Amino acid sequence: MKGRVVVVREYGKPFEIEEYEVPEPEDGAVLLRMTQAGICGSDLHTWRADQSQEYLPIPPTGRVMGHEGTGQVEVLGKGVTTDTLGTPIEEGDRIVYSAVFPCYRCHLCLRGDTNWCANRAYPVAGVYPYFTGTYADFLYLPPRHPFFRVPDELPDEILGPVNCAMGTVTTGLQRAQLTDGQYVVIQGAGGLGVHAVAMAKDMGADRVIVLDRLENRLQLAEEFGADHTINIEEFNTPETRVRRVWELTEGRGADVVVELVGRAELLAEGIDMLSNGGTFIEIGDIVRGREVSIDPSKLLSGKSILGSRMYRPSLLPTLLSFLVRNQDKLPFDKLVSHKFPLAEVNEAFAKAEWSQTQTEITRAMLVP
Repeated sequence: MKGRVVVVREYGKPFEIEEYEVPEPEDGAVLLRMTQAGICGSDLHTWRADQSQEYLPIPPTGRVMGHEGTGQVEVLGKGVTTDTLGTPIEEGDRIVYSAVFPCYRCHLCLRGDTNWCANRAYPVAGVYPYFTGTYADFLYLPPRHPFFRVPDELPDEILGPVNCAMGTVTTGLQRAQLTDGQYVVIQGAGGLGVHAVAMAKDMGADRVIVLDRLENRLQLAEEFGADHTINIEEFNTPETRVRRVWELTEGRGADVVVELVGRAELLAEGIDMLSNGGTFIEIGDIVRGREVSIDPSKLLSGKSILGSRMYRPSLLPTLLSFLVRNQDKLPFDKLVSHKFPLAEVNEAFAKAEWSQTQTEITRAMLVP
């Protein structure tokens, strides 16, 4: 049996779809049949050629695309009878898996920070077991890779973003020690931003302010609990946006600002939105080589800059429990606004593009 895999061979060129023989899982491994794979902002960086060969070279055989998603167990390798928490697992069960594939050998992995793995690498196309990205018919989970059975009461439609968007922003907010009564500013209302609204309110944020240029995304952020939204088409300079945040916080400023857009200049803007002692969380700007100037004297009043990437796999069961508790309270079914067949991957990316344009899409999923 063969399966399809989406591959990038050159920045700025259309993705290609290749076919490989589907491997039998080794002892302890699991083969998934993908059901949803999300188009994340980091994938859009690759598609629009924000990345470069200098900082993130594409190997000669290409790089496998996709990391966010969910699937059903197709084949269990010998010895696999439960998920990572010990819940019995069978072929056909739905699972959520860690989107981080670390080395488990470096000093960071050994202390539990697998999301910061020093040897983390993007999967190379054409290398066994081939199905190492989510833009594919199948995904191969190596032995001991963390995965968790999805509770029966959760619908398929809300599972796709759990193992990237939801986990990533939750970790950032936790690392900033967000607590009751604080004011939060979220730069960007895409898939990560809307999840950040929900998690910030659940963690006790008193006031959540969201910035974006797409009105449909700002409206969805409000449905998830945002207290105020700022359309940057209206407030179209950093000065007016900073002033508006201070107005909406009644002259107090934000305790936490979260950057989820991927623009380096938002660091300087976000620092100006912070109250003394506040924390700026950098999550979205994954493209290396970009620079921004800041005035370091602004940090002397206790302001902090905190980088955060992905999550520890132990967070995933907590997120599934959160969804069970809140699926009828928040419109999680609206997060994935569009679905595209895997064969239409290039058309899907073109329609999901938000930079310098308008799109109806909040989060798009590829469906094999």
